[in-house]
Amino acid sequence: MANDACPISYETVDHNASRVTCLFTIVALAAISAMAVVWQGFGRVVLVLAAALTLDYATRAWTRYASPMQRLARVSARMVGIPEKRSDAAPKRFACRIGFFFALATTVLLPLSPAAAAMVAAALLFFNVLDGVFDFCVGCWMYSTFLLPRGLDS
Repeated sequence: MANDACPISYETVDHNASRVTCLFTIVALAAISAMAVVWQGFGRVVLVLAAALTLDYATRAWTRYASPMQRLARVSARMVGIPEKRSDAAPKRFACRIGFFFALATTVLLPLSPAAAAMVAAALLFFNVLDGVFDFCVGCWMYSTFLLPRGLDS
């Protein structure tokens, strides 16, 4: 297992469950974007959903505990028969930290400019589609390309 792990942290995560987490995040971000466009009717609901997503990202990014969305994804993946596949945790954690700041910006912008919040949420949605659907994690790529060669641990 150590050969498959990051040479800095040696921690692993379930890659397939992470992709399912992205799919759930896509649904949440699509709802946030859609409700932000019609802000007047969904003000509190969209703000609570965006804040919950931000907290979920914070849990994934800065703790060793599984976030609520990760737990749901893990259970869902096993229920539909998706096998566990281990991968490096550090790149995923780095990607979650980037996602956290997008989610935070969305939450902060909602009361100020719902259109801008929807654009930030749409950008984060795009990155989650790349990861969840096409198995290309932009944050993981950035970590492997820029941070790992320098020996920086996230």
